[in-house]
Amino acid sequence: MTRRFILSASVAASAMADPAFAARVITAAQDAGLDLLLIGQTANLTLDPQVMAAWAAPRAGGLGIVPLVSTRIAHPFHTARALSAVDYLSGGMLGWCPVAQGGPAEQVADMVRATRALWDGWDEDCLIIDKASGHYLDSSKVRASHYVGTHYRTRGPVNAMRPKQGHPLLVADADSPFAVQGVDVAIVREGQACPAATKGLRRDTLSADPAKLGEQFASGLIDGLHCDLAQPLPELAQMAQRFGALAGERLASGTLRERLGCPLPAVLAPKTAQEENA
Repeated sequence: MTRRFILSASVAASAMADPAFAARVITAAQDAGLDLLLIGQTANLTLDPQVMAAWAAPRAGGLGIVPLVSTRIAHPFHTARALSAVDYLSGGMLGWCPVAQGGPAEQVADMVRATRALWDGWDEDCLIIDKASGHYLDSSKVRASHYVGTHYRTRGPVNAMRPKQGHPLLVADADSPFAVQGVDVAIVREGQACPAATKGLRRDTLSADPAKLGEQFASGLIDGLHCDLAQPLPELAQMAQRFGALAGERLASGTLRERLGCPLPAVLAPKTAQEENA
């Protein structure tokens, strides 16, 4: 797969609660060639991004939808269940960005681990759905997680299928850092400590120098650009005009992981019953 420049933006305007306005933002983000649209910003959750993501998912097209998930209002069981459904609704174009919003970073990491454990309670091939025999699933491939962490404990199994992508794309915002294995995308300001991730995006403004960004991308220092937008409709048009040439054309098919070159790490693959008992 050819490495390509990733364009990402976040929106937190309260007007996103209006479906008519939100639909225009989704369309503008698609027209701008964005790869990722984060719903919410670390210091500004004026609505529940997970609810907004469920509404946006069927409209995503080639756009990755990434709700911020705050430990202040979310729990791993409900998060695992909701995001699994939304990943299917979006055709595998979902990410998630866990944030603390005043809580400890370890709680965010623990929520990630607990949520992943619930997703891994379902194997990808557990469903049979054979009407003739009356068999719906292979119960040997559905397991309770029995996760016990620093802030959460979950038993499971969660009453939702394993997500279409295995796990939705995990985005870490360095403004609300946490430490877990297998982060897919990190959003970092210049000079800010960068969480270990498959892809690193430079957080900058619309006035960033495209030539400098291109040089940093070519040298492997960054994998793309992220902008926090206050007025999404005009600013998305500006992003397209200023940085569109860097991004080029998005891939026309595949899940979000496939399009961005972020395969599910082997460390996150669900264990078989034999492996768990070894």
